[in-house]
Amino acid sequence: MKAHRAAAVILPALLYLAPAAFASSPAAPPREAPAPSRADKASDLAERERAIKAEEERLLALRKEVDEKIAKYEKLLGQAETKEKKRQDEEEAKIDRLVKLFEGMAPEAAASRLAALDDGMAAAILARMKGRKASQALSAMDPKRTAVLLRKMSGGVKNFPPE
Repeated sequence: MKAHRAAAVILPALLYLAPAAFASSPAAPPREAPAPSRADKASDLAERERAIKAEEERLLALRKEVDEKIAKYEKLLGQAETKEKKRQDEEEAKIDRLVKLFEGMAPEAAASRLAALDDGMAAAILARMKGRKASQALSAMDPKRTAVLLRKMSGGVKNFPPE
């Protein structure tokens, strides 16, 4: 038991003195990594350059792909615009033929047929007819229908002229 008591007395003393012993000894400087050599730096730079070149090639390929898609869509847009223009021209030609037909009719006959058309078509035909023929056809129509068509022809202005 004596050994046990001795250890109980000595151990705390060692623990108390141990930090002081370490503090008084010169601290070892932290180990630094050895400075990279020129060969290591050169290989790192070469690797970075390869990575940059690879990224540049990837970006150039993407740019080429985007440019091709832009050209493709511009071509499609041009084709769609051409088709739309052709469709509008055909519609204009149809309306011009109808205008000639309505101008050749008697005012009462033109009025009855215009009244049977939808507002947009009737207004488009009346707007292109010669003034005298259109006025004769409008005078032969029902006044309410005439008001609707005139409003459509004027672009929806309700109070014309302004008060």
